[in-house]
Formats: sequence, structure tokens, C-alpha cells
Amino acid sequence: MPDSSFGRPGRSRPAARPWERSFRCPSTAVRGRGEAPARRFEEFVALHAEDEPELPLRQLWWTGLSCAVGGSLLTFAAVFALRGMFGIEVPVFAGTDVAVEGAATSYALCVLAATVQGTALMHLLLAGAARPVRAFAFIGGLAVALMAVVPLLLNGPPAARVVTAGINLAGGSAVVVLLCAVVSASMAFRRGPR
Repeated sequence: MPDSSFGRPGRSRPAARPWERSFRCPSTAVRGRGEAPARRFEEFVALHAEDEPELPLRQLWWTGLSCAVGGSLLTFAAVFALRGMFGIEVPVFAGTDVAVEGAATSYALCVLAATVQGTALMHLLLAGAARPVRAFAFIGGLAVALMAVVPLLLNGPPAARVVTAGINLAGGSAVVVLLCAVVSASMAFRRGPR
């Protein structure tokens, strides 16, 4: 009699199905007698499951939003002081025809937006990069260097160009250092002593 899917006559075990034989690894083909099918994979899952560290997102966003608000307020006050007391037309991209309030507001909004974007970048790097703090320090350092060089290339009074570049350099460096420090410290604290 030919083999059927229900087994051969006189045998208690059904015949092996061809698709089971052809696609199975030899080490998984041998199954223990009392072993449930789901039990076989528990060791595999335990071997490959990593303990995902909890990301310090709350600390990151509180620091980022604090830096954004504080930096924008400091920039607003600095533009008022520099334009009002010293007559330096900061920021250089605003031009000389713009009122003090308009120049201060536009510069403060730029600082606010750049800081929130930097915080969002750190959030993305925490979720997907192997070394997020190092990657953020590199990207943030390049962005700060670029924002310190660009005002020097614009048309305007030399004092305004230098002061705008200095404000960009100091503020950007402070934001990058603070975000890196907070994330590094909170990740080290979560890991605990070794």
C-alpha cells in the first residue's frame, strides 16, 4: 500500500511530510518526546533577547526644553543690550534697518527652534545609534562650527559679524555639552555601578 498522510498500515506514527523534511535544520528536526513545540524556542529567545536599557527621554526633553527657553531668553536680552547700549547690529542676518524688537525676537526664535531640533536629534540617536552621545557630539560640533562660520561670511559691519559668530558658538556649544552630559550621566546612573 502506498504511504498516506495518515500513516502506513501497521505503524503508529504518521509518515513525515516532505515539506517538513526539506526546510528544517537537522538540529531542530530531532524533537524530544515530551517537548512542546513552543518550548523549543524559549532558549533561542532567551539567548538573543537583549535587556533593552531604559532610555533617559524624560531627562533629555526636560533639559532640551529648559535650554531652549533659557537660551532664547538670554539671546533676546543680549540683542537688546548689544543694540541698545553698544550700537552693535546683532544679529548680522537681521540687517541694520530692522527694529530692536524684531531682531531680538527673530534671533530668539531661531535659538529656540535649533535647540528643540537638537534635542529631537538626540532622541533619534538614542533610539537607533550604537553610541548616541558620541554621534550627537560629532554632529552637534559640526553644526556649531558651521553656525559660527556663516555669520563671518555675511555682509555687514565687522563687529556685528564677530559678535553674532561668538553668540552662536557660545550658545551652541553650551547646548551640545549640556545635552551630552545629561544623557551620559543618566545612562550611567541607570546602568549602576559595575
